[in-house]
Amino acid sequence: MTQERTPRGYPLPHTEHLLSEDVLNLREALTRIDADVAAQEASTQQGQDQLTERLHRQQLRVFHQFGF
Repeated sequence: MTQERTPRGYPLPHTEHLLSEDVLNLREALTRIDADVAAQEASTQQGQDQLTERLHRQQLRVFHQFGF
């Protein structure tokens, strides 16, 4: 069975294969894509949390400067 992959390494179905032959490739691709999306979401959330914390600290500094 021919094994083609995307540039990111996800397995691709082949036009000459039956769906029953490619179902494992499709499952692997979907599982890996899901893991990549979850990792990206976690990274984005972590970055957002860090920015929120920095903004909060900056606001506290400003309040302290004005005697709040």
